[in-house]
Amino acid sequence: MPKIVDHEARRRLIIRSVWSLVSRRGLAAVTMRELAAEAGFANGGLAPYFRDKDEILLAAFQYACDATEGRMEPAIAETGGLAALRSLCRELMPLDDTRLLEARVVVAFWDRALYDPRMSSAYEAIMGRWRTLMHGCLAQARRAGEVTTRTCDEDIVETLFAVVLGFQVNAVLTPGITTPERQLEVLEGLLASYT
Repeated sequence: MPKIVDHEARRRLIIRSVWSLVSRRGLAAVTMRELAAEAGFANGGLAPYFRDKDEILLAAFQYACDATEGRMEPAIAETGGLAALRSLCRELMPLDDTRLLEARVVVAFWDRALYDPRMSSAYEAIMGRWRTLMHGCLAQARRAGEVTTRTCDEDIVETLFAVVLGFQVNAVLTPGITTPERQLEVLEGLLASYT
């Protein structure tokens, strides 16, 4: 009787192996040979699950974004307005080991996305969804009188994105300076300037 293989479980194992390699050695370490070894597959054993390295990297990036969105939804649903906007920003910030690992994967992905239209399209779509969520939270906050600044919503959203994505880079490259406490202080100061 042929062995039954859970293809989705194998794909998740490969994606976790990408994360492991990236966190220890960077994106350059993610060769098909190294990845197969990390996942416990024979050389060439990844082919039934992914067509090529780019497809694997795109899946790893998507997995990081899905994990972030999985945390965002309940955080936003439990609150509204400014509190929801704060929660959304916090979920994008590398405040713990899990989110720092996600930041490492995302930051490594950016270089590939510069030259791969499929990857840059995926990134653009995800950022579009997150911007829409921010705009929705901000609109609620304005209606509730929690945000009173004359700064337009588009500028607020772009500033918040620049800050939280900057934290991802800085927490990966300068963790001693970009501590979770410092990130939260900056976020709170920025949000307070809009009230």
